[in-house]
Amino acid sequence: MPERRYEVRVTGRLSQRAQDALSGIDVAEVTAETVLSGVVHRDDELHQLLALVQSLGLHVVSVQQVAP
Repeated sequence: MPERRYEVRVTGRLSQRAQDALSGIDVAEVTAETVLSGVVHRDDELHQLLALVQSLGLHVVSVQQVAP
């Protein structure tokens, strides 16, 4: 399966704990949102990322595939 890059936008700013839990994922603060982006090799990796975001209590605004 080819690599796909995704952006997950969440509300607010991430705590250091949340940033540490998302190792390997790019984190960028944009206005009142935080953009998490990274390459996904398999569909289950995207599901794992979304499960981690949910376990951190973050509110997902959007998920979209972007150009690599």
